[in-house]
Amino acid sequence: MSKGAPARPRQRSSHVPKLHLSLAQLENTWAALGHAVQLGLTPNVSLDIHFHRGGLDNPDRYARASLLAFIKSARQWIERRGGQTAVIWVLENQAGVGRPGLHAHLIMHVPPSLKVRFHQLRKRWTHKAKLNANKAGVVNFDPLPALANAKGKLLYMSKDLNPKALPIFSAGGRVHLHDNGKPSNRPVFGKKTGVSRNIDLAARTSRSRRHLTGPS
Repeated sequence: MSKGAPARPRQRSSHVPKLHLSLAQLENTWAALGHAVQLGLTPNVSLDIHFHRGGLDNPDRYARASLLAFIKSARQWIERRGGQTAVIWVLENQAGVGRPGLHAHLIMHVPPSLKVRFHQLRKRWTHKAKLNANKAGVVNFDPLPALANAKGKLLYMSKDLNPKALPIFSAGGRVHLHDNGKPSNRPVFGKKTGVSRNIDLAARTSRSRRHLTGPS
């Protein structure tokens, strides 16, 4: 940029299109899973939320808000009953005939004593997320009976990793080893992945410091 030229306005992060997950984002989700296990909050539930299928108005703009509304409703319900949760989510966008469009995958911990009622309340939280709760296949629920299942689902959720980072990994440079799905072919606008605050980088750093310093 030449001297004196006006600065180019920064694009708001909520408007920046993202097709791939960065290596740092991938590392964060896997570190978050490890931290959840340490806290005794191993994800035991998998949810897939379909925004186009659910009739969400302007999914490109409102999908993340819809997803976070669903997560907030579920989290608050668990906490009001004295439980804790941990959540890892990713947004994907697969356009084309027979493909799901904009959708989310998330894995979360639900206290075992609450799992049956949690499953029953999905419809209420779907409605709060501005989705059609009466349409089949809008929110799909699957149990994750063991840590290996949670890892398998997170592996599936890692398939949008930037191809530039794939050579780091073995097995032919593939992160998505199952190969029973395809990566996004359209971008997501704004944040593409996230974890709950109790397993994010700040929480992990704080716990690590406490373990290093020991009791005061």
